[in-house]
Amino acid sequence: MLASWTAPCDAQSPKAETIRVSFASFGVIYYPHFIAKELGFYQDEGLNIEIIAMPGGLATQALVAGDLHFSTSSGSSLNASLRGIKLKVVYVNLDRPLYRLWSWRDEIRKVTDLRGKGIGVASRGDTMEGAANLLLRKHGMDPLRDVIWLALGTSGRLTSLIARTVDSAVLGFADSHLLQTRGHPVHEVANIGKEIKMLYTGLATSEELLVKNPELVRRFIRATVKGREFLKRYKSQSLALGKKYDRSPDDVRNADYDATMELMTADGTEDVETQKSDIDIGRRALGIQKEVAPQQVFEFRLVREVYKELREAGWERALKAGK
Repeated sequence: MLASWTAPCDAQSPKAETIRVSFASFGVIYYPHFIAKELGFYQDEGLNIEIIAMPGGLATQALVAGDLHFSTSSGSSLNASLRGIKLKVVYVNLDRPLYRLWSWRDEIRKVTDLRGKGIGVASRGDTMEGAANLLLRKHGMDPLRDVIWLALGTSGRLTSLIARTVDSAVLGFADSHLLQTRGHPVHEVANIGKEIKMLYTGLATSEELLVKNPELVRRFIRATVKGREFLKRYKSQSLALGKKYDRSPDDVRNADYDATMELMTADGTEDVETQKSDIDIGRRALGIQKEVAPQQVFEFRLVREVYKELREAGWERALKAGK
């Protein structure tokens, strides 16, 4: 059920501390971690990273139980925080989703054409529905009354769209790329990531770890930020390093890289308005009535300090191990 990679023993410091980190998938949005591992940025911080393949819901449970140090499924962790569980989002890699809305119906060409029509998502209340909710509201629609939501599972959205058994569907990057390159008779209604902002992927940890060992969190974030900035600067080298983890075809990974670069945050944080929007999406999905302050869910102090430190040191110097 789980998969993990670790570096060869002779490449690790004997005193390296093993850190367990979960990943729901292995696309380019997660490459900062893979690059930091492959180039020794984590090792430089005295850390040995164990990469665990685990879906977001299960990862959040493992994080709460103390079986993980960090989860990259930050959206799932955010929802847990809204329920009063002591987790914090400490870094945001993308604050726009790599989702697109597709349809095969000729009469559905713009978002408002979806009135009375069905929208397929993986599961009710997931980030796909949350993103589509924001999109509909932006175009003056009521997500509760104007459309019909259909939970179709991970693979069911694509197959249902191709089979024309659902009016429209929200798809992630890989499925969208497949539609674009395989000549299926469907069309894009909206590029959701270019229209709305929301927490898409980042890093969450427990409040307990933040309080008891903030320096470990800082070291992990510092190495990750180095991997992130390497990814932004060196496309070919980054794609070569990521291929060890990401089994997608090269053309998919290349396109994934370009799409990811368009949506990355500037410094691993979100602005306050987007934080409030993320909380509002989660509250509506979970039926939570009480107000939740951003500081209950987000903690960006360490990533801001790390970025300041590395900028002052100079990126050329910070990334020299990877050149």
